Amino acid sequence: MNPISLSAFEKIDFLTISPQLLFTDRRDTKYIFHYLEWADIMEVLSENYCVVVHDGKVSQTYSTIYYDSPELKYYLAHHNGHGNRVKMRTRTYEGGISFFEVKQKTNRGITLKERYPNFEDHIDGLIPQLEVVYNRITLYDKLFQEKLTFDFNLQFRDESSEVEFSSIVIAESKKMRSTFSSFMEALKRRKIESTSMSKYCLGVASLNKDVKQNNFKALIHNINKLKHKYEVSSNC
Repeated sequence: MNPISLSAFEKIDFLTISPQLLFTDRRDTKYIFHYLEWADIMEVLSENYCVVVHDGKVSQTYSTIYYDSPELKYYLAHHNGHGNRVKMRTRTYEGGISFFEVKQKTNRGITLKERYPNFEDHIDGLIPQLEVVYNRITLYDKLFQEKLTFDFNLQFRDESSEVEFSSIVIAESKKMRSTFSSFMEALKRRKIESTSMSKYCLGVASLNKDVKQNNFKALIHNINKLKHKYEVSSNC
């Protein structure tokens, strides 16, 4: 699917964004909604947010490879609700720039992320488990206190299989705890609730039916229910 129109948004060039606006110590809140809801949501955001432009484009393609132990210790830590969770991944941006990232979620709900130019020193005993490819649009509020990302056209693949979630958008607010969010207020008015989810865990659970996934079945069911709802309404 092609990205929605962003002509009403003020543009900001990626190269002008200060490093401190990456919010390395932040609270992340995720939402999932159908692609057909996206235009209505974005329409009310243009007054308070600007869209990031990179090399003249507002939509960027990301490829992320996640590393885990052969017994999937990071996946299972998330599934089992452990307070301190870790993800290790190589993220490649459109244009070929790549970073190795260690992302930690603390038991206080704070997300910490560090980047390294090389990954060899960090993946002892880990193997690549999953690749996720998607498009991303990024917004900042005009006070530069909140970063929003919208991921769409999601594809998950491992060595033997592939699955697509092209009808959904995964949105994420990244901000300090006390910062007001016009975006969150807009979703609240639409009765879209936040969700605890991981693209890595969604991909592993969707591609491998043999892994432990009881705690993710509700998420997958809700995604399928959302997809079916709009398929039915569009055929009426």
